Amino acid sequence: MAYQLNANRSKRKARRVVNLHQNKFPLGYISTIDNSRRPTTSLSDMTNMEMIQDNVVRPRPPLIRYGTQPANTVIGRGKIRYNGSRSILWAQNVAGVGKLYKQTDGGSFTLIGGTYDDEAWLSCVQSKNKAYIFNGVDNLSYVDLATNTVSTYTELTTPVISSVTKTGMTGSTFPHHYRVSANNDVGESIASVAVSVTSGKPRDNWIENTDYNTISWSAVTNATSYTVYYGTTAGTTNELFTVGGNATTSFIDYGTVAINPFKLAPEGNSTKGAIFNWMYVDAKNAQIFGITNDNKLYYSAPGTGDFSPYNGGGWVAIDENGDTQLNFVDGFRNGKGDPVVTVSARGAGGRGKLFHVDFQTLTVGDQAIVYPNVYEANGMSATYAPRATIKGRDSLWYYTGQDFKSTGTSQNILNILTTNSVATGIVPDMEKITVSALNKAVGIEYQDKLFFALPVSSTRNNEIWYLDMARKNAWVLRWPIYADDMWLYEDNNGATHFCVLVNNVIMEFTRAGSRTHVDDDTPWTSRVAFESLIWDEDGLTLGKIRNQYFKLLFPKGTINATATGLTRKGVQQAAGSDTFTVTTTKTGIGQWQYGSAFLAKDDAYKYRDSVGEIKSYGKSVAVLNIKPKGLLAQLDWEITSNAAGSDYILSAVNTKGFSLEDLVLKTRNN
Repeated sequence: MAYQLNANRSKRKARRVVNLHQNKFPLGYISTIDNSRRPTTSLSDMTNMEMIQDNVVRPRPPLIRYGTQPANTVIGRGKIRYNGSRSILWAQNVAGVGKLYKQTDGGSFTLIGGTYDDEAWLSCVQSKNKAYIFNGVDNLSYVDLATNTVSTYTELTTPVISSVTKTGMTGSTFPHHYRVSANNDVGESIASVAVSVTSGKPRDNWIENTDYNTISWSAVTNATSYTVYYGTTAGTTNELFTVGGNATTSFIDYGTVAINPFKLAPEGNSTKGAIFNWMYVDAKNAQIFGITNDNKLYYSAPGTGDFSPYNGGGWVAIDENGDTQLNFVDGFRNGKGDPVVTVSARGAGGRGKLFHVDFQTLTVGDQAIVYPNVYEANGMSATYAPRATIKGRDSLWYYTGQDFKSTGTSQNILNILTTNSVATGIVPDMEKITVSALNKAVGIEYQDKLFFALPVSSTRNNEIWYLDMARKNAWVLRWPIYADDMWLYEDNNGATHFCVLVNNVIMEFTRAGSRTHVDDDTPWTSRVAFESLIWDEDGLTLGKIRNQYFKLLFPKGTINATATGLTRKGVQQAAGSDTFTVTTTKTGIGQWQYGSAFLAKDDAYKYRDSVGEIKSYGKSVAVLNIKPKGLLAQLDWEITSNAAGSDYILSAVNTKGFSLEDLVLKTRNN
């Protein structure tokens, strides 16, 4: 019923036309701004919605199962590529033991093997034809992709020299000391105790093939090669020669091989392999990087998995015994754009540090010595969620425990990295994230959007949020999905699958060939809402809203529109609702002519005639109409759906009526 004003009151109360248009929402979801101050181009809820086209919204894509499902609990995943074929390397808990499986394009799982912790999340990085496995618990191992076999690094024992025998030399004036170490793909054992022999000639004066020493030693299980060291004193021996293979346990020193003055016999054992919390492979030279709990950044010799400092690898301590903990490493850039290795060190209270590592070269004579140079980036924040740290648009994006940050660049005397907040509009939501469970959070970049699966008031990931970089960093919250993992997989036909692991089921987001508004055939609820639509800039004036229209494009299923108003005394009350239910028109129905009256007509149908193909045509546009009741100070609206098969695009919301300029909100009872 229309609001009536008597003649006298009409003279006193000025009326102003209300005609509010909301047809784009470029600001996305905002929770920081309180009601009545919200921009009309934002939304207060986007549950299970996404932004499309020119900043309009639609229910998100549904989830359907992708490929063969795991028979055991998934405890890790990584991507691999070998011989031109892409696959996924899965870790599954099999009767209390972590085992590796290989799956290609959603096909069957092929057991590879291995023995890993049954709870720690496992990941991998690929360097050449090896996938290196890390989970923060087990020592380094790798999968040989050519043979689909697992090699676990175990500490090699120290070789024992059984004899050093001289040939062709007499006398005992000059001592010759030898040591031998054992090597594997990770490093080198401690060198053996020095064993010596004396002769009458210094090594430089030996006659080739006449004067020589034969060194023999015991074989070491799992060794891939042995390195022989030589010195004129037992305390200082330098690299002489590396003997390949495990079975060859002797070497003849003819005096023709020059010693390496820059490499001494190792006094430490680097063959066991470190326990890495995170790893990264530099695609430029296949160099591997890994971080450990004791704040060390390890680096391998380029193109190998050898981290021994005696073979071109090594490690460097970063903030050793400091107040931060290394938790992430990746290839990135510094403020000047130079490629560097970037390391995150988590601090407390949302603080932390970022470090850059590049490699400097020092030349001594004709020998080049490469060493790591570590320096701190300008930003004083670091990631709390390594798996949810995303590299996109030449920046790192991550959650610090208190805020989402992005590493931009500021111009100075020298350009520097800065860590800037990108989430000021969702502060109340960030406060609900469970910091202690952020090690489970995961993130990916897809179609210029950053997706984060997060533990929100939960100990496991239970919501997906995304930041739309193409729409000026608008946030879309929330998709209530228990995504323990999230990844992109490009199958071997070139199609990209946006996959999530939900309750141990592998699923993908897709609209192709799937029923809308369901996940794994289970309907879910979508809601888009705007809180506190007002008619004056202060939100005080009462108004009579005659109509509120919701224009829906390509609607399907059941869609509900509801409005709630704030009365003059500050009480929320239902203001009205409307519902769309799918309507379709069948071809031919009601058009056929039957019966004797029509038999004479040439175009008449008979009961025995074929009906042909019957098609259904749905509406391309629907308009829901709400007529709010009473005088209201503000109006909240929402569109919801919880029916399988529902879908729509919210094209526009139009609110029409008039406001009473001198009639304002009054929350007192008098």
